[in-house]
Amino acid sequence: MNPASLTWLVVGGVLAYAVAVDPNVYHWLELQVKVVKIWFKQQWFKLRYNPDSPWMLWEIDRSADRIAKQLIIERDKNNE
Repeated sequence: MNPASLTWLVVGGVLAYAVAVDPNVYHWLELQVKVVKIWFKQQWFKLRYNPDSPWMLWEIDRSADRIAKQLIIERDKNNE
């Protein structure tokens, strides 16, 4: 068993014991899970919608290409 698996096994055992011994710990754990989920969503939002992020640059390029193609098609229709 590698150290990472052993660590998670110990953490899980401690949490299971804490929940079994003190019923209030379960509510505290639920709250912590919600806090961590919100934190991850906030970090992902910051990364995803940052103007310098690769995703935003790709979206801008894709939108620019699509708009340019539409303008070329409209120009060609008007020239006919």
